[in-house]
Amino acid sequence: MIQYNIKKKLTSLTLLIGALLMACNDFEELNTDPTRLTDVDAASLLTQVVFDAGTRSRSYGPIGNYIGQYWTNTSLIDQRHRYDFRGSDSDAVYNVIYGILNDVSDLKQRAMAEGLDDYLGAAIVIDTYLTTYLTDVFGPVPFNESIKGDQLNFTPSFDDQELIYRANLDSLEKAYQLLATAPGGNFIRGGDPFYFGDNTKWRKLANSLKLRMLMKIVNVDPSVASQISNLIDQEELISSVDENAAIIYDGRFGLEAANATGTAGSVALGETFADLMHETLDPRRPHMANLGVDVNGEAINVDEEGNPIYLGVPSGEEPDIIRDFNGLAAPYTGLNGQTAPSLLLSHAEVEFYIAEAILKGYASGDLSDAAMHYLAGIRSSCEWWGVDNDEIEAHLAKANVQLSDNVPQALQQIYREEYINFYYQGYDGWLNYRRINAPAFNIGSAMLTTEIMQRMVYPPLLKAVNADNYNRAVQSLDKGDDLLSRGWWSN
Repeated sequence: MIQYNIKKKLTSLTLLIGALLMACNDFEELNTDPTRLTDVDAASLLTQVVFDAGTRSRSYGPIGNYIGQYWTNTSLIDQRHRYDFRGSDSDAVYNVIYGILNDVSDLKQRAMAEGLDDYLGAAIVIDTYLTTYLTDVFGPVPFNESIKGDQLNFTPSFDDQELIYRANLDSLEKAYQLLATAPGGNFIRGGDPFYFGDNTKWRKLANSLKLRMLMKIVNVDPSVASQISNLIDQEELISSVDENAAIIYDGRFGLEAANATGTAGSVALGETFADLMHETLDPRRPHMANLGVDVNGEAINVDEEGNPIYLGVPSGEEPDIIRDFNGLAAPYTGLNGQTAPSLLLSHAEVEFYIAEAILKGYASGDLSDAAMHYLAGIRSSCEWWGVDNDEIEAHLAKANVQLSDNVPQALQQIYREEYINFYYQGYDGWLNYRRINAPAFNIGSAMLTTEIMQRMVYPPLLKAVNADNYNRAVQSLDKGDDLLSRGWWSN
């Protein structure tokens, strides 16, 4: 087992081992964590794991925004847009997720002990979301031997990505069944910051997460196209913006209210993202970033028609190139002026997958069906970002927003909207790029690789504390523990 105890806020495996070994001499006492809560009710645990799956993922969100080319840093100090990562960057993902998984394990045990099928189902959904994220970012990771209650195993074996995906797809089916609507009420003890005890919405989340996974692996296993079709035909997917899997920080459940703010002056929109948004004069731009203006409040940069340009900086370039940009657009840290939610999976994402699946022949329907879902996805994303209805209608009516009747071009439009929709979910935008190789990312002159990165390297500590299993995992990667080693489903 990898024992990262977030209640003690230990952030390294070395500290954990040291604390355990020095605590006492008696073996039984050694295996008892004196600070770990042992009698927490399922409702409190559910709130904790849902909150952490959202809010703690934001702690490494800026890294994803750089990797996904949504942001570029202009300070010449933080150079992660060049893939010049800090030693702690991998830890920030790896340790945080395994820490949350320990609490998920506690929730599972509590739910099973008390016969709370809905809480168990929710725990499995969160577990699947987190472990899928881990393997998408790193490749092989500890899975079968990683979290086993209070059994101590500091040298777990690594499982490959395909095994983890197959197991997680099975787990989502199990969760779906556990989350059946109960006559006596659902989540009767409360504690559900996502859906307030609505099992139907949890089942939709389970299916929508499954759709996300299947759309990745259909590249390497075309046989799952039938599963994609069945999910879409079943019509039990996230179906409105109100069903987004998101945590709203508005004081409920004891969660501290938090408003989106502007980023520091050293952060600007990435050119990849900014240029795509300008193609259609996207009305979401003012809700995502601050326009660069002069002393009179006028846009510094405008196009030939006089439209303001939310100017971005290309990722991975030399400092001298970055210095040449003036009037850059500074991004907001979420929904501007509102409680800043953590979004895990959205209705818009589901609609774009359906449109894409129709055009690729994974699901039944024609071009008009694909267009309906594509436009529904744009509408949902605009609603999420606070665009008013008149602006949405005008945007959807634009000729270059309407879905083309040329399938390859239509797919590129869908890919554009998928990428835009993942704004401030930077890792998801990058993972989707790996799935479809779109949009065209910038390979800057100062990047430390000649290609777009395919994974993050493992945390350095693994080489010291779990060397044998680490080495076996590295040998299974086509380029070793390198940013360019490709994952199982990467296109």
